Amino acid sequence: MKTWFLQLEQREQYTLVIGAIALVIILFYFLIYEPFVNSYQQLQTMVSADYNALQWMQNAAQEIKQLRQQQHHQKPSTSSQSLLALIDSSIRKSGLDKTNKRIEPRGDNIVNVSFEMNSFTTLITWLADLYNKHHIQIQQIHIEHIEKADNVKVNVILTNI
Repeated sequence: MKTWFLQLEQREQYTLVIGAIALVIILFYFLIYEPFVNSYQQLQTMVSADYNALQWMQNAAQEIKQLRQQQHHQKPSTSSQSLLALIDSSIRKSGLDKTNKRIEPRGDNIVNVSFEMNSFTTLITWLADLYNKHHIQIQQIHIEHIEKADNVKVNVILTNI
């Protein structure tokens, strides 16, 4: 190849050298530089979008904390009903009273509730409603799976916040 190159005229050699340099520059630009720059710009766009999402999440987290503090500082609904009566009426409203249940008071602010067989989904919905509407929370819970689908045996101790 070297002998072939040296046999060419000076002008042809310059043309080939300049063409080879131009080809190397073009290949470098299109195979290395441009993909690198495009990837870099895409990464910058992704980082910017992720940063914006992070800012939004941090603001949302602050709002959630403030709302939880406000909710926690609010007094429970001042109902004339006792905790026992409130739980009993909420059991009837939720449809949990159709199964064997036992409700035992353990002082003014604690009630023990047992269900022999009940739908887990209905039970969790009932407990969430107790917390959200009446600020009654679970102090202790024991859930035992029964062979029938979505049914459980439950013993839960509830208390006023």
